[in-house]
Amino acid sequence: MSGMKLSEEQLEAVRLLRNAELDARNGLNEELFLMISALTPIPNVDLLVVNEKNQLLLSRRNDPFFDKSWHIPGGCIRYGEELETRIQQTAMRELGSRVEFDREPIAVRNVLRKDNPDLLHPRERGHHIAILYRCRLPENYEPDNTGRSENDNGYLKWFDRLPQDLLEIQHIYDDVLTPWRG
Repeated sequence: MSGMKLSEEQLEAVRLLRNAELDARNGLNEELFLMISALTPIPNVDLLVVNEKNQLLLSRRNDPFFDKSWHIPGGCIRYGEELETRIQQTAMRELGSRVEFDREPIAVRNVLRKDNPDLLHPRERGHHIAILYRCRLPENYEPDNTGRSENDNGYLKWFDRLPQDLLEIQHIYDDVLTPWRG
């Protein structure tokens, strides 16, 4: 494998990490995850959740990586994890409920975000391989936004049409999101 040449200090850091016997099956420490995410694409699942009224469930993002906007709920796949497990873990964490989902993804996208000079490393969380699944929640599901306002990270809301402030990077799914265009 070819690539960049490492300095002695960098080689020592690599040796230390290898000898640390890290186990990423339950996720990574945020600092380590951010470092790795600046070096390699991160695979993730996205959950296209639609109710019986054909409304789309979106979640508010408001963090250093993605400006205040709405996005399709999703989560990063852990080492050794089955896709089905990540879908359910993401549904529980982001939606507070398990979901039924179609076994075949409806889209797989290569997602590149522009470098962000405001971050410690401009390419942190900059490249994802996104796998989109159509999902259904239990009948009569209502988002639990207790303690959150509409501008808070994780606030959930049903939409008849895509909001104007849909997360820019979500336009990778424009072909799938056509039914919700205003």
